[in-house]
Amino acid sequence: MAQVEELGVITYTHAYTFSLKALTAGSIAITAVMGLLYFAIGFPPAFDTFYSAMYFHAVGLGLAALAAYLVMDTFDLQRYEPPMDFPIPYRAFIGVVFGALGGILSLNPTVWKELPDLGMLCYATAFLFLFDVGGALFIELLLLPRKKADAYCCESHNAVEYVGRILPLRAVDRRAYANVGVGYWLTLAAIGSAFLAGVIGFVNLWVRALGPSVFGGYLGWLGLDAKGFLDATLDPHSHMMALAIMAGIVAVAAVRFGVLEGAPRPRRTVARAGMWISMLGVAAMTTILLACAFLNFAPPTLFASGTGGINGIAGDDASMSIIGLGAMVVVAALLAERRFWRDPLRLMVLGTWVAAVIINVLQGFYIELNEDKFQAALAKNDAAFSVAQAMTGVFLLIAVSLALLLVDRYEINGGARRLVAWTAGIGLLVTLVGVTLWTFVDPSHGGISFGLYVAGIAICWVAVLVAAWVIRTARVDTFRRDYP
Repeated sequence: MAQVEELGVITYTHAYTFSLKALTAGSIAITAVMGLLYFAIGFPPAFDTFYSAMYFHAVGLGLAALAAYLVMDTFDLQRYEPPMDFPIPYRAFIGVVFGALGGILSLNPTVWKELPDLGMLCYATAFLFLFDVGGALFIELLLLPRKKADAYCCESHNAVEYVGRILPLRAVDRRAYANVGVGYWLTLAAIGSAFLAGVIGFVNLWVRALGPSVFGGYLGWLGLDAKGFLDATLDPHSHMMALAIMAGIVAVAAVRFGVLEGAPRPRRTVARAGMWISMLGVAAMTTILLACAFLNFAPPTLFASGTGGINGIAGDDASMSIIGLGAMVVVAALLAERRFWRDPLRLMVLGTWVAAVIINVLQGFYIELNEDKFQAALAKNDAAFSVAQAMTGVFLLIAVSLALLLVDRYEINGGARRLVAWTAGIGLLVTLVGVTLWTFVDPSHGGISFGLYVAGIAICWVAVLVAAWVIRTARVDTFRRDYP
């Protein structure tokens, strides 16, 4: 009788055909092109709410992928990623490509209506890949301290053992986290929050595509119909995702810039305090927005005034602003070092954070505290801000910040570094002035304010494209991992 054979050993021999550098440069370029196309072809009011919401994902997916690349490099996850033929960066890039294809289809409502299934299929595929990236990145980062301490047991024979080896249940596992630092914890929290934002988005997409379906009884318990549920989950999904990425940027930048370890003690203390403040903001924001999405919770309005309490800061917006407050504390710690002022690229990274706080917090709160005016005589100004805040105050500034951090990661120096920094700096300044004037002075689409706004955006996206080009030219060393 012939001997029965079973698989006993797998030898990992995969060569990384696509380098992280190539995927990074490609993702930056695709994201920049999609950002530029929004203003070149589909600028509101050409879009209605559905098409603009869908197109934002073409840019947002690119930002999520870039953040994933940056986290992987900052924490050296490639050295510890499990052996596989389809690693995390590959999955992230495929999500970017499918998101861009969906974005191209949704640029023109007529084209989308002719090919609605194809457009939604592209987006759904992109969402699945980036959702998988978020979950994998969270688990890999959670396991990293144990892998570095040689305390991680990689064997499991059933689902219970798998959960057991993921969670730090043993004392030796918990000791591995003793000195990981707030930069690690804020990054992990940001990834977890982004993953939960993806869950909200998937539930929204399910109801949008298939109707209440399995969620029918749940929607009835909430007292909502399908449209009400879609409205209730849309903003929590987008806000949580954007703010989580912003918090992750703050954490990764602080780690990369060395303010948490090598700086003098006072600066380290201030930086850590800022990051713990942002951590509090992530926790509060995630809790409140999950309740808004899945429990139909209405946050209270703070500092209410006017007829019927029309003026006031929304409670969810207040929780999100805590992340920005923490970021500004980190900025103060970084700027306290004189050497930092001699690096225009790193200064521009901080500039994106300051601009985000000015647009999203200061200007946004001012409008909320004066809604009686902005919903009446200044309604056009309010509409202008609604357009500028979403695509500029969130997507554009995140894109520029990530692109600059990735240029810094690849140690681009000399003229190329200055070119990226100065282009981004000019774009940021013009954009900030343009957004402010378009919102508060002249909200028309034909004045100088609008021209400055669009010109600043164009310069910023050009800076992102330049970042992709200079990263492509960077020289990197490679390392080998062998498995028996």
